[in-house]
Amino acid sequence: MLIIRCFLFFILISFNLTAQYTETINSNRPGTSHGAFAIGWNVLQVETGVSSYSMEHKNLNNSKIDGLNFNYLFRYGLLNDKLEVFLEGSILSRNIFDNNYQNNYSTEFSETLIGEQTIGFKYLVFDPFKNKKWHGENFYSWKAGRVIKLTDFIPALSVMLGSGFNFDDKINYNDQFFEIKKPVIPDPFNQNITRIRNFNHPIQNISPFVGIATQNHFKGRWVVVNNIYYELAFKKAAFPDFLPKSTNYNTLNYLFTITHNLRNPNWSVFGEFQTFKNGAYSDELFKFGAAHLISKDIQADLNIGGSLKNTPSLFYFNLGFSKRFDWHIDITDVELKQMKEFKKNQKTQRKAEKDSEKEARKSERKGKTILDFFKKGEASEKKKVRKELKDLKKESKKLDKETKRQNRADRKKNK
Repeated sequence: MLIIRCFLFFILISFNLTAQYTETINSNRPGTSHGAFAIGWNVLQVETGVSSYSMEHKNLNNSKIDGLNFNYLFRYGLLNDKLEVFLEGSILSRNIFDNNYQNNYSTEFSETLIGEQTIGFKYLVFDPFKNKKWHGENFYSWKAGRVIKLTDFIPALSVMLGSGFNFDDKINYNDQFFEIKKPVIPDPFNQNITRIRNFNHPIQNISPFVGIATQNHFKGRWVVVNNIYYELAFKKAAFPDFLPKSTNYNTLNYLFTITHNLRNPNWSVFGEFQTFKNGAYSDELFKFGAAHLISKDIQADLNIGGSLKNTPSLFYFNLGFSKRFDWHIDITDVELKQMKEFKKNQKTQRKAEKDSEKEARKSERKGKTILDFFKKGEASEKKKVRKELKDLKKESKKLDKETKRQNRADRKKNK
């Protein structure tokens, strides 16, 4: 409920930058939220980070997890400047110190595993910066362009859609202590030894999600980003005894990020609040850091963060790097107008050619009809002439027969 109230509050105070290509890299780092704007058509961006983290759980006899997390995000501008496809994931290496909370023994082991991989799409729905009355340059007042206006609270709005995939069932619902929480039972062959119970715990292989991202700019230096999305636990196996059967593993996520560009335009600082909740694990995280623009296509950053609670407590330190591969071809308004005019003329020309071909086919069909008529008339005339010739031959034969008969009769009479 707290998440929904926070989200509604920020929506009300910040009701949708353009999905425009920018001259410098536009990275989501050092935070973990997604800005509302795509990176631009035909632009590939790689955002990576390595973090060292430590988690300790008070309710599990201070069991501890130390590890390294390599995370990455690939972004690509698809079809136009409004659409972006992204692939996000992580690889973890961790050491687990299990002070078993039901028995008097401890274990320590290490493992490397693949975290959740997420593929998704982001599309800009509303861009307030296209309204020149709201965000146009004021040439009459220097101050007017550098104060917060009511229109600044109207955010850019994007929708996000995608799904996460788990390749290793040891990572479940962000709870890395899941394995330690498994109940233990006495060994049937040795009552002095207890072993972890073997059961089917919830496995989240596919987790589709849908959400929105908003972004506001204030006084040219402050950027506020809000993310809220709902993730479904699509597949669940048999529940363990220590979890209620009615547990809801769907996760509601909310992130609030604020970034401030310093007087030196190559430097910026940020703060972020993240909260998520499901039936197995919930947490609230705070993050702070800074980013440095090395060149227009390269950015480096560092950030630290953690949680305030101790079930578990979390602290991490992260170093990051972002690189843009820019194949974008910028089109000015004049070029766009010329392109539209060219397409319009091309369409008119194709239509004229089509009409001309249609008329030619029509004339050709008409010519064929007349020719067929003449051919038909010629055939009929030939048939008539052949019939007349045939009749003349018949009459000629008949006359020849009559003449011969008359000649025979005259010879016979003269005798």
